[in-house]
Parts: sequence; structure tokens; C-alpha cells
Amino acid sequence: MKALTHLVVLMLVAAILIAAAASCERYEAPPRPTIQGLTSGVLDDPRAPLVIDFGTSIDPDTLFVKIALFDTDIEGTLADEDDDPDNELRVLVRRDPLEGDLGATADVDAAGGRLTLTLDSALPVGPKLVLLVEGGLRSPTGTVSRHRVRVPFSYVVKCVEQPSAFAVGTYFVLLDVEQPLGTQIQLLAYVDVDPNTGALTGQFTNADRNPEQRCPSACPSTDVCRLLPAPECVAPSTRAGSVEEWPDFVPNAPPPTGYSFLVQGCAVDDGAASGVFTAPTTMVVESPKVTVEGLTMTASFAPGADGVVRATGSLTADVVRLGTNPLGPGKGSMSAVRLPDDRVPPDVPRPPADARGPDAGP
Repeated sequence: MKALTHLVVLMLVAAILIAAAASCERYEAPPRPTIQGLTSGVLDDPRAPLVIDFGTSIDPDTLFVKIALFDTDIEGTLADEDDDPDNELRVLVRRDPLEGDLGATADVDAAGGRLTLTLDSALPVGPKLVLLVEGGLRSPTGTVSRHRVRVPFSYVVKCVEQPSAFAVGTYFVLLDVEQPLGTQIQLLAYVDVDPNTGALTGQFTNADRNPEQRCPSACPSTDVCRLLPAPECVAPSTRAGSVEEWPDFVPNAPPPTGYSFLVQGCAVDDGAASGVFTAPTTMVVESPKVTVEGLTMTASFAPGADGVVRATGSLTADVVRLGTNPLGPGKGSMSAVRLPDDRVPPDVPRPPADARGPDAGP
């Protein structure tokens, strides 16, 4: 009897193990995208095909993919994820079995679980991008990725070795921040560009309203005088109406109220303007304690009818911190004007002598 009981127990254990093994063999993880060649969120070549590996075979009819600018609100929500119908996701590339492809030729290897996107044109360098794979992606055996998957990425700033006619000199720069908090940052920047490679190096320094200026009527001790667009007593924190008000500002580099930071990037000429994009940098203000991490700027610099070089562009930041508290990603616009060499305020810092822009690359 004992032998029979022992045999029954062994048979039950074997049945359980066989069932468990069969269950393990049947399990298949849902498709999960990764970008081949992505290292620490960065890719090298913005013109190279993007290869996306899903780790398992996929059903092409359920594969809906976008590449978009990674613009989010303070809560990290993309434009097509909120309740505002006026907000639109800025899509650069799309693979869509229903609406058709956009910005690239899509080649799906269903059995191998890969999607190759051969781009129509280079993706932007500098701004944060995101690969979006919509929920509902199935494998042929029926496993489903039920939720949208994000894969943030960007392209390394690498200068193409070609001549640049960028106007080296001192610029007054306005950063009009839209999020996470609406504010304006005024800067005086000395920007140097290697004319042979386009490698850019700039020292960006806090600019404050000049406390030494005098208005026709004396200002109270809490105010300063601004001369443009007309003489007026204003609070020192009053925003500039445009970059043309640069004569009212002087550099303030020493902390705690001042700050200065190095920017590196590239300038690429197109015959009419110099397109500038910068590598991510960090801006630190001691008082009040504010840190802007992953700050990048993209702008077009060109002379106007008056011969003065001006610029307009955009800015992004990975995160803005108040003290140690993260407020969210940053974005906004930038504008700049080159100052006449004989009217540059004294003591505008220049980049360190050993600072260099990104290495030129193929």
C-alpha cells in the first residue's frame, strides 16, 4: 500500500511539473520596442535608417508607430494625450496601416519582429524626440501590448566639417520660457564659431537692468531706469519687450545673483542664414535656487535689412528644478541680436581658452 501511495504522489508531482513546463513553453512576452544602436538615449546619425526591434514576431496590421517631438506639459503629457482638441502632436514620421506612411519608407519584417524606417530627410539634431508605439500591437500567437509605449531619444550634436560665416561676437539673448513656469531669462553671450568646421562655443551670462542709468525724473530706490522704448522707472525684474532693448542691460556673472554657463554646438550655413543647434547644457542659479538641466537651443541667425544679425528659435530642457523639487520639462522660444563691437558692455565673459565646440564628424 505504501508503495502504491508513493507511486501516486510521484505521478501527481510529475503531472504538475509537466503542466508547469507546458505553461512556460506557451508563455510569450508581448512585443516591446527597442531602437537598435540607442546608447544612453542617444543616436549618432540623423539620416540613417531607424531599426526598431520588438523582441518577438508581430502582426503588421496592428503596428502603428510615430516619431514626434517630445513636447510635454508639466505633468509629462503629450499633446495628443490631453483633453484639449487644439493641441496637436508634432509628428515627424509615421507608420500607419490605415492612413499611410509619413516621412519615411517602412519595411516590416513580421517574422523577425523588426521595423526599418528609411527616412525621407534627416531628423532634427538637438531637440528631444520620442518613438511612440500605439497599444494593440499583437504577435501572431495573440499576445498584445495593450498600452502606448514611449522610447525617448535624441541625436548627438556633431558638427559637419564645413565653412561657416557665422558672425562671431557678443549677443543679447532673450529666453522666453513657456513651461514649466512663464518667465523670461535675459543673457549676454559671447559666441565664437570656428570658420572652418562650424564648431560653436559660447559663454552665456546673466544680464540685469543697468542700475546706474538715470531717468529724467529720479526713480525710487526699489526701481531702476529703463531707457527703451522710452525712459521709465521700472522694477529690476521687468521683462524686455524685445532684443532691441539691449542697451538697458549689463552682465552680472558673480553668484549668488549672477551666473554664467558654457554652451557648445554647431553652426551650419545654408547660404542665407546660419542654423545653430547646441548640445545639452546645465544652467545653475544660486539665488533663487534654480537649475535647468539638459538645456538646448535651436535658432537661425541672419542679417536684416539694416545689416544687424538677429536670431529666432526655440529652447527645450529635460527638467527645471526649484531647489531640489523638479517642476517638469522646459520649453519656450529664444531671440537674439548681435551688439555693435564698440558698444559691448565691459566685463562680458568669454569662453575659457581651452573650451571647444563638438568635434567635427562625417
